[in-house]
Amino acid sequence: MPLNALFLLATLKPTDARSFSHTRVLSDLLIEKLREQTVASEVITLIDHHIPPGTKTDLGTDKNGLRDEWPMIVEKMLAADILIFATPIWWGSPSSLMQRVVERLDELNVTLEETGSAGFLNKVGGMVITGEEDGTQHVIGILSNFMAWNAITIPPAPSLSYLGSYDEKTPEALLARFKSQETTTGMADTLARNLASVARALKVNPIPAQDKNAQYLR
Repeated sequence: MPLNALFLLATLKPTDARSFSHTRVLSDLLIEKLREQTVASEVITLIDHHIPPGTKTDLGTDKNGLRDEWPMIVEKMLAADILIFATPIWWGSPSSLMQRVVERLDELNVTLEETGSAGFLNKVGGMVITGEEDGTQHVIGILSNFMAWNAITIPPAPSLSYLGSYDEKTPEALLARFKSQETTTGMADTLARNLASVARALKVNPIPAQDKNAQYLR
């Protein structure tokens, strides 16, 4: 049963930056492991898109004529089987772009609370986290809480993380380093297997939608 995964990459480094994203490289390792599970992946680098701050799904066109690109990203999220939130750690917290994802999804969360209608029901969520200091558990807690209360199913061992120095000068060298580390590759294997297994189980036996007349929080 082929599946598709969407990565929301919250690095603060644009794709054309001189320095590369360590979070993207760790995501590439997970993408390889997902491919082994017959899961195709797409990565959206958030900083490459015009995503203004706000709490609505569509903020329209701003005074400079720039169109909000977030609605296009939401459409891709709603079409995916697996959603991956990929973020570096900054002072113990997810990046500002990852927080913006949370804020921009607020309107969908309000709809869920008021009507029980959840666009992310029967989708599976995971995380990729990088940093040089401790803080992974805190970030996992924040993102897991958000996913769970937006109807995204979280599998066992839902994250792939790496905390440590990054001395490699190229993405290829860093990916080779990740692959050489048994702990890192083991985490990637486990996460890919669990994401795909739960996604397939939900395809066969989906969680039923909330009664349209019953509010989600009652």
